Parts: sequence; C-alpha cells; structure tokens
Amino acid sequence: MNRIIEILLVEDSPADVKIAEEAIIDAGVNANLHVVNDGEAAVRYLCRQEPYKNVTAPDIVLLDLNMPRMNGHEVLEEIRNQKNLRDIPIVLLTASERCDDVETAHRLGINYYLRKPVEGRCLGELITAVQDLWH
Repeated sequence: MNRIIEILLVEDSPADVKIAEEAIIDAGVNANLHVVNDGEAAVRYLCRQEPYKNVTAPDIVLLDLNMPRMNGHEVLEEIRNQKNLRDIPIVLLTASERCDDVETAHRLGINYYLRKPVEGRCLGELITAVQDLWH
C-alpha cells in the first residue's frame, strides 16, 4: 500500500522522537510524522485548534504516557470522548512498570501498547500492521 500514513507522535523526549523517526524509516513506512511534546498540544492538534487549524488528521497516534501538563491517560480519555476522534488507533508508549497504567489505558480505549525503551523494529512493524489493518 503506497498511501501516506499520517502519524501524530505525542512525546516529550527528543531521544524517543529520534527512535520513532528511525523506526518509520527502517520499516519503509510511507509516512508523515508530526510531533507534539505534551498532552495539551496533542488535544489542540487533534481538535485542530490554533496553531494546528490546517493540519491533516492523523491515521494513528503514538502516545507517551508520562508527559508534562496532561498525561497520556488524560489525552486518551479526551480523544475517546470526542465522537469525531474516537476511532483513531492509539498506541501507548510507556516506560512504566505498573500494570495498572496499562490496565487504565485499556479501560480508556487504547488499541496497543509498547514498553519503552521501544525497539525501532517493533515500532516499525506495529505501524505497518496498523496501516494495513485500518487502511
């Protein structure tokens, strides 16, 4: 499939952003990667509020759990409560060892989760699989 997939990465760690960029390239995924570094910016991006009024809606969201201003659970809950956003596949990226973090994310509607540090190969394979399943 040659369609370009739009990916929104919500991540406050520059090192983890770099891993995601490399994973997408290594997997050969035809994608545009858009990065925001906190949960509030993610919600503004998804709702196309300033300064994101003219962005393309993402096909998938890669969501860090632990972020400043609004954590991944709060972002996930906001996304799933909005009718026009609730069908976007969301991958939770977490360094948390706490089972309740993942259980809460599942309860809130996460589609997948990967533990950090995320191996580039695994992330690339997951993005490819989501692209194939949803498009």
